[in-house]
Amino acid sequence: MGIQDNGDRQTSISRTQRRWLLLTGGLLIIITIIVLLLTSEKTRELGERILSPIDLLPLPDTPEIYDIQGYPAASERVFSRFLKQEENQKRFAKLKNFLRINEVDHVVAPFELLRQGSDWQDLGEPPFAIPPTENWGSMIYTLRALQREIVPIIGPVTVISGWRTTSYNSKAGGSKGSKHLRFCGLDIVPQKNFTREQLVPVLRDIHKRNGKQWDMGLGIYKGIRFHVDTCGYRRW
Repeated sequence: MGIQDNGDRQTSISRTQRRWLLLTGGLLIIITIIVLLLTSEKTRELGERILSPIDLLPLPDTPEIYDIQGYPAASERVFSRFLKQEENQKRFAKLKNFLRINEVDHVVAPFELLRQGSDWQDLGEPPFAIPPTENWGSMIYTLRALQREIVPIIGPVTVISGWRTTSYNSKAGGSKGSKHLRFCGLDIVPQKNFTREQLVPVLRDIHKRNGKQWDMGLGIYKGIRFHVDTCGYRRW
């Protein structure tokens, strides 16, 4: 009987130990899940605040204005001052994240999309502006068209004019239906050396072959500056 009683006690202790182990393990799992959730949230918030090299300016060796294929363009140095105004840095961080999620953040430098144009000094308008959130989706398709149809053929490009405010567009003599007002159109120049005679037939061929599937608008201006959007199939 004594042996039987001792075995019962050992069995009882063993069961108690198992219960404690299960309870402890369960608590550890719950704590781990909570820590992971909190860490994930903090990481996401930190990601929105992470500064790119542009955000860490003033970049003392960077000029305020670039001459890009004969067109004046406000540089990253000017853009750094723009970010310090109001909520611009926070809004730009969200825009960059939106572009990253849609895998088009490396087609052109994101800050270039906010260049209003090359004549901001003559117009007395800010060189940069950030579009409303509801317009961001339009730019995704235009950047994809650049990424898949144009850049592979002519090489990297630089944006001279992206989003425009109504005020800027009006002073610049832009159309009331300008695709820049919808954050759909870009005026760009190739970074490689092209003559107009070399570039124009290449762009027209791209538009003829694949423009319709992208609902692409293509406009070619003087020199090697050209316009691309995905808000209406046409050419001028």
